[in-house]
Amino acid sequence: MPYGVVQDMPAVSEQEYRQVEKHLGPDRPPGLLAHVAGPSDEGWRIINIWVDEAAFRTFQSERLVRAAGLAAQEDGFDPAKAATFRSASVDGAEMPF
Repeated sequence: MPYGVVQDMPAVSEQEYRQVEKHLGPDRPPGLLAHVAGPSDEGWRIINIWVDEAAFRTFQSERLVRAAGLAAQEDGFDPAKAATFRSASVDGAEMPF
């Protein structure tokens, strides 16, 4: 079942978001169906849709944590600002899978 993840990052700027993105690399993570990111009233918001929760958890443990760590070491990114996650199942007739 598709799995949606919303990450709200209060006080994170686009520049800080790009610091982490740079360390994720250019290739699309396996299982990622859609990625939307942009400014919110509080900072930055990311919405991802994955084929299932396992695909997200693999990405999180194998790539995202490493990328945030590299951004912290090399670019001064504060990973604590990006710690808020809300997760929910995504389904419905409008979904093309």
